[in-house]
Amino acid sequence: MTPLALKQRLSSASPTFGVFSSIASCVAFEQLALAGYDYVIIDVEHTLFNPAQLDSLLLAAKASGISALVRIPNSRWDWIAPLLDAGATGIIAANIKTAAEAEALVAASYYYPLGKRGLNSTRFNGYASQDLAASNTAANTKIVLIAMIESREGLANASAITAVTGIDAILEGAADLSQDLGLPWQTQHPDVKSALQDLQTVCARQSCGYIALPRQLPDISQWRMRGIHHFVLGDDRSIMRRAHQQHLNAYLQEYQLGG
Repeated sequence: MTPLALKQRLSSASPTFGVFSSIASCVAFEQLALAGYDYVIIDVEHTLFNPAQLDSLLLAAKASGISALVRIPNSRWDWIAPLLDAGATGIIAANIKTAAEAEALVAASYYYPLGKRGLNSTRFNGYASQDLAASNTAANTKIVLIAMIESREGLANASAITAVTGIDAILEGAADLSQDLGLPWQTQHPDVKSALQDLQTVCARQSCGYIALPRQLPDISQWRMRGIHHFVLGDDRSIMRRAHQQHLNAYLQEYQLGG
């Protein structure tokens, strides 16, 4: 999916399905693209990826034709320009709590007049082989910016955060939110689910996209009934483990039946 297509689809009812990637493997990226995901989220909030690995993964995403977003820790705005310069489709910022943080995210990601991102000859502009001013303008139409809201403070400021120009969507963070609510890992707890629904209502009112993380199959139907069409379907490590477990269990069962 092209960057422009992803940005446009996140503001529409055309469904998108992404997945977190915590495995520093170009082959793993190819597998995610072949599986049919619309985009992959490289997670540098909870991994130890180094710059060389990130550069290779972004090239693998480009070669595979899958959009690559990168999740960064809150306030690590200094990571944004190098990631976008290297070809990332966009940025997901973890644990945004205030409109000021959302504005700082926008300022670091967009070029003038939307932001203050520094100018350079980089991969996205063909290392100055393209018209540089025109490439800046084009980049501003394609960059995908997503803020994660995963705290009580973020929920309280959700209306102001979603009103910040340049934020394409909110990605819910039920796990950290559950902890902030005193219910660690109880993502199906009524209080957590109610908070997420309230957040989605704010997004709808502000015409800001909302991305859900269904933890079980019925969740996706429930979100669709609320008009949500954009989903992140877990982390590649857990998906790989479950797939291998199911694969092994199937053969173990057949082996035992054959005995």
